[in-house]
Amino acid sequence: MLFSNKIKKFVGSKKILSKIEFKKKIIQGFRYEVSKNKLKHDIEQISYLLKKKLISKKFKKALRNYKIVYNALPKNSNPTDIFTLTKEFTNKLGPTFNNLIYYQPPDVLEKKLINDNKKIIIKNSKKKFMYMIIDDFLNKEVLDTLNDYCLTNSIWCEFDYKNGYIGSFIENGFNAPLLLQISEELRLCYPKILKKLPLTKAWAFKCNNKMKGIKIHADFAAINVNFWITPDKANLNKNTGGLLIWDKEAPKNWNFEKYNNNHLEIKKFLKKKKSKMKRIKYKSNRVIIFNSNLFHASDNFNFKNNYESRRINITLLYGKK
Repeated sequence: MLFSNKIKKFVGSKKILSKIEFKKKIIQGFRYEVSKNKLKHDIEQISYLLKKKLISKKFKKALRNYKIVYNALPKNSNPTDIFTLTKEFTNKLGPTFNNLIYYQPPDVLEKKLINDNKKIIIKNSKKKFMYMIIDDFLNKEVLDTLNDYCLTNSIWCEFDYKNGYIGSFIENGFNAPLLLQISEELRLCYPKILKKLPLTKAWAFKCNNKMKGIKIHADFAAINVNFWITPDKANLNKNTGGLLIWDKEAPKNWNFEKYNNNHLEIKKFLKKKKSKMKRIKYKSNRVIIFNSNLFHASDNFNFKNNYESRRINITLLYGKK
């Protein structure tokens, strides 16, 4: 019920206003905040939806206006810099920006989602569970459905990340019944790891293929489930593109801001502790289940420079730190 209410709240907040309603909002002082990075993604996504004939041809005008606004932003600015648009350009962008142009979250499937033929590649437990790497995680139909969901649904509302990725969280769009079904199946498959820990957070990040991924950090959770869904053919360097994970946990006396965002202090700590880093290479449909308190980061990546090749990772968090 909690997640159902979040979906309803999100859909209500992202309703596309009529032109008259939108102009009233502008008169009242509303102005968009945008970045080149976000606009570039949305231009690519609208083009993709038009190509797939999933939205009407009237969005061709919106696409032209998005390009006009994109080209009007300062030429030499960082792609992730946030700009507050003028009244004129807010009106030009129109009521569709960062709203639900297309929204069809995948429902539950009447079948098993996790592949019976999955392969455990590495299981590093020691005395305390650290991480496990599994290939061929989901059945192909499920993997393809998730990839299609991420490519088509206009749920990518979070874009204030300096490394160029954009996000969608369980409380603001990334909230499909299929995801909750995967979460429950995971609990059945790995009861000793997930125990009775509740799903506390879920998100997807979609990268700009010319920029970087997530910096080194730890998460406020007990267990992290992270998997990749972009096809392997998109990855131009098979030795990178995945996850870096260190063998040291965040100190218990560090607060969230320190272990999640203070990258310099984290690096100093790992150097002092002579921590060892494991590089987990990118592979579509590969999942890493690990102790969320271990420091981790996205590896450098080099993916093809087109919309369908954007690197997408999905994360489910269970329990609390």
